[in-house]
Amino acid sequence: MVCLWMFLIFAKFIIERYIVMSEKIVAGNLDEVIGKNVEIRDEMREKALLIRTNWNRMQISSSNQLAMQILKLYGLVQMPLDNQYWSGAIFVKKGKKIPVINTALPRANQYFTAWHEIYHLIYDAVSFSHIIETETIMEERKAEYFASLMLLGNLLPYYTELPEMDFLSKIFHCMDTFSAPYKAVLIALYESAVQNENQKLMSLIKENFDNSFSDLADRFRKLGLDDNLVRPSYVINVGILQAKIQERIKQDPDLNYNYENEQFLSNIIREANLMMEEKNA
Repeated sequence: MVCLWMFLIFAKFIIERYIVMSEKIVAGNLDEVIGKNVEIRDEMREKALLIRTNWNRMQISSSNQLAMQILKLYGLVQMPLDNQYWSGAIFVKKGKKIPVINTALPRANQYFTAWHEIYHLIYDAVSFSHIIETETIMEERKAEYFASLMLLGNLLPYYTELPEMDFLSKIFHCMDTFSAPYKAVLIALYESAVQNENQKLMSLIKENFDNSFSDLADRFRKLGLDDNLVRPSYVINVGILQAKIQERIKQDPDLNYNYENEQFLSNIIREANLMMEEKNA
């Protein structure tokens, strides 16, 4: 699998800087997160509606496919990177913003990351111009909430109407139906539980929020669900980087540095393809 540092070293030759932010949510700060969501709820709902109306003229029914089509307009780069905590970023070069998604993470995480980055690309006017911690933290929360709205819709009625089964099985069904990650489902469900004063559901969510699963694909199969959602895709899409290198070569065909970049990218792609072959063997 391609190492993150290796990819970033290469990207540095072509791209000036990148924006990547993270927000760790655990059971202990769940109420704080929901409190922030209340502050930004109306704004994010309006922005989500604008995306569905203004950016979906082809009437793409799949939220996941719509997200990828939007990101491709910005020169989407997809690469399997060996870092489970690095889901994506926005690289910036002379005002051009290029989204990157780590395809070594489960597809559900990739879909959520895609909408998260779309928020930064289209609506975030803070993070790319200056770094003020309180403002960038709020932009991160907005991006997370926006992604949740784009994927999860009206979650509580679906959860409530599921047949009788244990709590985790219900959550896995929600993940499957809405193509969303585990914690994103729990956060959205917790927000609805708070609004409805459903103390029992709130307690169940907090009790299970910090769970980690090494057998998630197996759990999905046992429930008759498609386990592809919780497996990586390992997609490799670096067309924007290849085009940039070819542009540099045409501009200065005698500069060996550009050919070294071309070879370095080829090596990265070859390493990623070998990793995929090993995973699929």
